[in-house]
Amino acid sequence: MTKKSTRNIAWIIAILVVLAAAFGIWRGYIAMNTDQSSNDSNPSQNGPTADVPKDALSIVDEGATPDDDTDDLEAIQRTLDQAAQNKQSVYIPPGNYRLGGILKVNGVKLLGDGANQAILTSTDPENGSIDVEGDGAVLSGFSHVYEKTVERGNGANDKNSITLRGATNFTIEGLMIDKSSTAGIFVGDESSNGKIVGNTLQQTGADGIHITNGSHDVIVENNKVSEAGDDTIAVVSYEENTNVTQNIDIQNNDVGYGSKARGISVVGGENVTIENNQIQDTEMAGIYISVEKEWNTRNVKNVVINNNTIEHTGTRMGSQHPNVLVYASQGNIDEVKFNGNTIANSVHGGIGVWGEGDIGNIYFDANKLENTKGLATNFKRGTIHSEGNVGF
Repeated sequence: MTKKSTRNIAWIIAILVVLAAAFGIWRGYIAMNTDQSSNDSNPSQNGPTADVPKDALSIVDEGATPDDDTDDLEAIQRTLDQAAQNKQSVYIPPGNYRLGGILKVNGVKLLGDGANQAILTSTDPENGSIDVEGDGAVLSGFSHVYEKTVERGNGANDKNSITLRGATNFTIEGLMIDKSSTAGIFVGDESSNGKIVGNTLQQTGADGIHITNGSHDVIVENNKVSEAGDDTIAVVSYEENTNVTQNIDIQNNDVGYGSKARGISVVGGENVTIENNQIQDTEMAGIYISVEKEWNTRNVKNVVINNNTIEHTGTRMGSQHPNVLVYASQGNIDEVKFNGNTIANSVHGGIGVWGEGDIGNIYFDANKLENTKGLATNFKRGTIHSEGNVGF
């Protein structure tokens, strides 16, 4: 073999080596992107996804177009109405869809691929609510965002994020609610037998979650509420309501974080359980049990507050709210039981019971007060039963 032939073979071998290396790099790039694509679709990274039935109607098939400037309200409403007639679910494919007005969900399942995948954006701050009515409605696996908000003003429900209007057997689960001009989730008109579970709410104009107007048998569990414009979670009954708001379970929620009023409140209501919640950094009391003359609310009876942590609440300088406050400016509060709570790092005191109304039996068993500024306890009214507490 000549020297020239040897050189040619060497060059060929070198070229083949380079090509093999390039092919390996290309395969690695494809594999890396495939893995990244798989990670992007991982529900654990994108938040809870809904279990979408195979026969669900897609809003895109009815004309909704994601990620553009067109108003998708009519197309999405048409899909929901058709689904209600045919007893089908509605699917929100990934993307951002714009709503120019109120969307009505009547007993339909409205389902998305996760809160950072499927997004409904309301563009009218005065008329942006998703109204839920009928039996068996489910909202799950998407975000509802307001593009802009206005002042709370008259508190109209049209400015809520989600409004339950006499809905029964409903589920609100795995939603991200970002901003609203009034409440985040408003449960009214005697809505019943519902679950509000695993949602994240932030920067609402009024309460994060508000349950009122004789609504009953509602579970509020594993939600996170931050920067609410009023209370984070509120149970309210007004004298003008035909029935009292009752049978409400508020469990394992994480709330506060710069909210403007109370943490968890019962302002008129019966048979309410507040258990295993984390409440911190609210401007007024972390737990507030009250009958208010100012708002003409109903009496309070049978409220159990178990194993909550209430820390650094009542931060507003003018309010003088302790971490926990039982207050009646009219009517009657009776049979309220605090068991095993940790009440820590107060600004204006640990626990207060006062007001001009009639306060009956208030029980404190095995609670712990820590790092209290102001009075640890300030019991001005009521029949106080205290046993096994620390720091009282």
